[in-house]
Amino acid sequence: MFGWLAHYWVAGRQTRKFFSDRAYGGSSKKAKAAAEAFALEHLPDHQEILSLRRRLLPRRNTPHGIPGVARYARPGGTSAFWTAYWTQDGVRRTKKYSVTKLGEHEARELAFATREEMTAGNQERLAELIQIYVHDRKAKRQRRRP
Repeated sequence: MFGWLAHYWVAGRQTRKFFSDRAYGGSSKKAKAAAEAFALEHLPDHQEILSLRRRLLPRRNTPHGIPGVARYARPGGTSAFWTAYWTQDGVRRTKKYSVTKLGEHEARELAFATREEMTAGNQERLAELIQIYVHDRKAKRQRRRP
């Protein structure tokens, strides 16, 4: 059994497909081309999913778990602020909230609200892509079983 195996992961789901040389007229080149075409067919969407997941999903490396929100304090404790940052049209944007002017709690909550508001479209797009690429395969798998 000779051929090429196309294998990739999207959002924790594995996709594998074997392209046998025999199925492509005994040609390893044709089987390889078919495997590459299969793997590259949805590559831009898969890269977008990965990018969105990195930017949006909660993390363990921050005290609050939310990416794009951080608290900064100047040396000497003279001033502190909460900042929300996001990418819009390929440009990094930030919005700062002063702890001195607003208070710790208010500055923090405004930073979280700003981040959520500015990334709402990204959340929707990620949900849309996950629906297409993860749930679609789940439905196909259920149809095969009697």
